[in-house]
Amino acid sequence: MEIILNELPGVALTHLRAGSLFYNLYGFVGMIKGAGFIGANYGGDDKIVWTHPKDIADAAADELQKTLPPGNNALYVASDERTASETAKILGAAIGKPDLQWITFTDEQARAGMEQNGIPQSIAADLVDLNASIHSGALGEDYELNKPTVMGRIKVEDFAKEFAVAFLKDI
Repeated sequence: MEIILNELPGVALTHLRAGSLFYNLYGFVGMIKGAGFIGANYGGDDKIVWTHPKDIADAAADELQKTLPPGNNALYVASDERTASETAKILGAAIGKPDLQWITFTDEQARAGMEQNGIPQSIAADLVDLNASIHSGALGEDYELNKPTVMGRIKVEDFAKEFAVAFLKDI
């Protein structure tokens, strides 16, 4: 999409590139309740760049207030950087499961689990590839070269409170 938008003449564009949305963690509620852990084909010491939608909104508002010459820019928006294990520990503490672990599956295990849960094969394959790029670090290469100078306001500990409310409501 950035490539297409970059073709617009005479327009000042800033592409906001968000990390993994905190809201993606809601997808693990069933796994935590059923299996007692978080699992994906990334995890453990893999670094995850987390972003909250409120921090994206703040970054967008800041960019809209700037007067920029025509051209194209990119801005990474990140709220927090944590490993998968750190994230699990913080979420676990918030939901009364202080020993919550983030287990790393093989690509094959992750794909099979997704398909068993009704995700179509083509989408499961794409998700496995995306998650594998988190595990390998490939997804974060450009981010590491162009990190935001200021992180967002909402940290994993803050989001954990939101997560706990949803977890207890049985979303």
